[in-house]
This record gives sequence, structure tokens and C-alpha cells, in this order.
Amino acid sequence: MNTGNICAIRGAICIEADEPDRIEAGAVKLFRSILERNGLQEEQIACLLITQTGDLRSRNPATGLRKASLCAVTPLFCMQELEIEGMLERVIRMLVILNCSLEKTVPVFLDGAEKLRPDLALQTLGIQ
Repeated sequence: MNTGNICAIRGAICIEADEPDRIEAGAVKLFRSILERNGLQEEQIACLLITQTGDLRSRNPATGLRKASLCAVTPLFCMQELEIEGMLERVIRMLVILNCSLEKTVPVFLDGAEKLRPDLALQTLGIQ
């Protein structure tokens, strides 16, 4: 999404099991992938919104980011994803809000989360 001076990039990742180490690793993998695929530096981030499905209870994804020395000064806001019948399980979603405008953003869907938005997941693979 690009609306002038503010830009947002979405991403999601599926986590294999509700285990603290897997949640932390998944959060770090997703965050780093979003930065890398969009050519970003952390300093460009205004804030990061994170959701996780209710079946992920053993760790807050923000903890994984902080333990990996990421987002040291980035405001993080974590919340539980809405419970919808038939929803994809064990998912962490991120919405990175930037202080700048990018000409093009690349959404990132990893490890099974491509099912959430197949139309956007093609962009992740570089297919339009």
C-alpha cells in the first residue's frame, strides 16, 4: 500500500507448532524477509503491528524480535487475530508502517501463509 508519505507492507508466516523457539524464529524470519525484499532499513519504520492466531500462546512474536536485537527503537503493537471459522492456523501477520513512500512494495507470505492471499503471494515470488 502506498499513500504518499506513508507506506505499509504486509506479511505473514505459518508456524509449525506452538513452541516459543518456533514463534521467535518465525517472527524474525518474516521481519527480515520483509526488510530484505523491500530494500528497507529499520530506521525507515514508523511502527510494526503484529497479530498472531489464538493457537499461538507460548510466546509473543515481539519477544523474538527483541531477542534478535531487532526493533530496538521501533514501536511494536501486538494483538490476537480474530477467530474466524476455517481460518488458517498458527499464523503470525505483520504490517510494517513506514515513514516514507516507496514506489513499489513487496508483500511477503512464507511457509504456508501464501494461502491467505494467493494474489499477493505471487508478488512475493516475483510473478505478476
